[in-house]
Amino acid sequence: MLTIQFNGESLQLPAGLSLDAFLEHQAIRPQQVALVLNGTVVPRHRWTHLHLAEADRLDCFAAVAGG
Repeated sequence: MLTIQFNGESLQLPAGLSLDAFLEHQAIRPQQVALVLNGTVVPRHRWTHLHLAEADRLDCFAAVAGG
């Protein structure tokens, strides 16, 4: 188990989760969000390759269409 900060809240997770596996674990639709890991926007194509680590800060933002 590891502990991260997700959208400002402490969250315990199984070790070894990639970002896309984290979204699945949390039942978040990946097509509708952007992820910021430790202050850096993570491109969608890297979500499979980046794994969460102890004390990471992950923020999830909903994509909003506008004009």
